[in-house]
Amino acid sequence: MNTDFTLIKLKRSGQENRIPTVFDLDLGELAINTYDAKVYTKRYRPEVGTDIIAVSGAGPDVANVLYVTADGNDNNSGKKLGDAKRTIKAAVAIAPPGTLIKIGPGTYVENNPIELPDQVSLLGDTLREVSVTPLNSGDLFYVGNGNYIWNMSFVGAANTGAIFAFNPNKAKYINQSPYIQNCTNFIPNSIGLKVDGSNAIGPTKSMVLDSYTQYNQGGIGVSITNEGYAQLVSLFTICNDVAIYCGSGGQCDLTNSNSSFGNYGIVADGVGPRKYTGIVTQFADVNSDTFTLNLSVPTKLISNVVYNNVSGVTTVTTSTSHGFSVGMGISLQNAAFLCPSSGQSPNIGIHTISGVSYSNVTGIATITTTATNHSFSVGMGVSLSGIGFTSLSNPNVVTYPTGDLGYVFRVDSVPASNQFTVNIGVSTLSYIYNSGGNAQFLGYIFPSGNNGNIFEVKSIPTSNSFVVNTGPTGLAHTYTGGGTAKINIQRPYEGQVVYFGELYYTLGKIVVGSGGTGYTSTPTVTIDPPSTSWGIQATGVAEISNGSVVAIQIISNGRGYTSSPTITISSPNIGINTATVSIQIRPDYYTIQSSTAISSGICTIKLNENVPYAVGVGTTTPFFKQSRILASSHSFEYIGSGTQISSALPSTGGVAIQDNEIDMRSGGLVVYTSTDQSGNFRIGDGVVVNQNTGTISGAFYSKSLFSAMTPYILALGGN
Repeated sequence: MNTDFTLIKLKRSGQENRIPTVFDLDLGELAINTYDAKVYTKRYRPEVGTDIIAVSGAGPDVANVLYVTADGNDNNSGKKLGDAKRTIKAAVAIAPPGTLIKIGPGTYVENNPIELPDQVSLLGDTLREVSVTPLNSGDLFYVGNGNYIWNMSFVGAANTGAIFAFNPNKAKYINQSPYIQNCTNFIPNSIGLKVDGSNAIGPTKSMVLDSYTQYNQGGIGVSITNEGYAQLVSLFTICNDVAIYCGSGGQCDLTNSNSSFGNYGIVADGVGPRKYTGIVTQFADVNSDTFTLNLSVPTKLISNVVYNNVSGVTTVTTSTSHGFSVGMGISLQNAAFLCPSSGQSPNIGIHTISGVSYSNVTGIATITTTATNHSFSVGMGVSLSGIGFTSLSNPNVVTYPTGDLGYVFRVDSVPASNQFTVNIGVSTLSYIYNSGGNAQFLGYIFPSGNNGNIFEVKSIPTSNSFVVNTGPTGLAHTYTGGGTAKINIQRPYEGQVVYFGELYYTLGKIVVGSGGTGYTSTPTVTIDPPSTSWGIQATGVAEISNGSVVAIQIISNGRGYTSSPTITISSPNIGINTATVSIQIRPDYYTIQSSTAISSGICTIKLNENVPYAVGVGTTTPFFKQSRILASSHSFEYIGSGTQISSALPSTGGVAIQDNEIDMRSGGLVVYTSTDQSGNFRIGDGVVVNQNTGTISGAFYSKSLFSAMTPYILALGGN
């Protein structure tokens, strides 16, 4: 064999990202970058000119795209397919916002949790061939604004965490929902999607999904809590403990989805924390559905703020007791801060005010200074003092600010170098500038509004302090003065619930503990009456089988109970083994149908229900966000049969429990249309179409579908 060869030396560089220039190479000459494993040559095109191009190296780098493959290496750049990373976490670690991470076929064991930067997408090559396994217990992915995850399966041993969740240690402001599409979760006991509103900032706190299958036996398909929100399309759950759960004010829309096997289907549980309280201002008679309320709340002046720039946790101290409670939304305005680490320390003196143009309708004041250049800029906090105003109704000079809204205001615009605008609040009177006044820079307004200005109370250390999360910034801020805190009250809306004075209850369920023995005839069921004069006593009828009580059918849920009533089952015909049962009561909240705009603190609300008792002036009316699920075209198959597919199948003994399809607990609401495994169609609890018997039944009627339709068919000439 001839082993002779000619040694060819090429120009080379070992410097990362080093590319030769057009002056380094002749036409036809090659250069190698030994660090990047790329080969370059000079190209000449008469109509274009001369340039340098890469001719090898497993393809050129592509902007905003990273690659992950099963044969990759985390020491690689990830910028091209032949230089791919081995793990998703390694790619995420170098991904700036706006990056697409492409994941090739293979199994990826990931050191979770993995926090996705905003606007980063994960795209699997194929649903069945891209499998992600969490290395640790707990959550797999922390998602935020604009994340998109597509075409992956999640596998592994039992994991009590969530596949997708908000980061509980670093709340983000959510204004573009993370989106999960065409994925499958196989991890037992896990939560497919966890939308915990307490771990997010902003009005929506939402996630969305499409075509997401949950075969996570014993787990939860989607959990939405603490006023989180989700839109769910084509969600398929199999053998879940709970398919979809909304609690503590969580809400979701659920469309064209399916729940098979498992313990519970759709569960709405309770309400969120009290948001605010109205006071009835006009007497309302028995069975009224319209109420006029005073919703005005006081503004509290801030005396100190301590901000943790890493976690976003902010402790606010007010000059007097605030009366807030955990879960309330609080509007923070006009607190001034300096951020020395970012160079925010301008030396601006006190400026004398020479004129003010004020609109009492909008609250906007345009202030003119004697200085030709006041050096103020938008976002600054300016302390105002000693401005004299008069009005047509009062020619006497009134000094503003009064202190009711504090003395610090945010600069909203700078029309001219000697003018700036601030919002000093609306008034019923029109005021004209008289004389005087000073304006002084105090700092920059924080929160800036980038994360909104409404934040939920997390805790209350003292009567005049409260803790919120305003979001991390990475920069330390020092409070310099000013600011107000006020309960956020918007126009009452559908989705909120109220009660008047005291919360009353009705019967929810009667659960049989021991069925007893020796019943040859139906026993008598006695439920104690409520103590209220307007209340209605609940009633029920026992069902027996083989001498035992198997169920209690509620005939009337009653109303006006203040606690769980006593229920008594009569003794059996033979022996003394009497059946035992327990009662589950549910609160009677009233749902908002509509409301008027709030004017001078007064608002009129209209309810979907009539209140069966008179409501007097001064009655307190707390508002809550209801846990609510709106489900359309939902299919149930053998719900209640258990979480293990081996025993849940009807062929292996699985038995469906109809009552477990829809479970409304403690005031939660499910509005739904559904079909079960027998083809029976339901429109809420009120209408059931039974295909086997040809009947329509509901809470207030039952009639034959055949009998109802036959006259119409005959009239149309049918057979």
